[in-house]
Amino acid sequence: MLTPAEENALRIYVAKLEKENEEMKKLSTLEGFYSVFFQKLKNAPSNKSAFDEVNETYHKLFGKYRYSDFNAFQTVMNRNNKKK
Repeated sequence: MLTPAEENALRIYVAKLEKENEEMKKLSTLEGFYSVFFQKLKNAPSNKSAFDEVNETYHKLFGKYRYSDFNAFQTVMNRNNKKK
């Protein structure tokens, strides 16, 4: 049996895990990564800073970077834009 404080702590922890899970689902796809990048770009001082923020979030969640650097991201983004 859990105390009310333990139940509350558990609820908070589960909510945190659910939020992380949603972030992981979104960032795991190319379209999701781009979507988050363009969302961050609205308030970022530069394209690179928006990319760095999203790539760091990806690293925090997955333990590795999705892209080695901003140039690699731009190359992939340009390649995908040419396909459309």
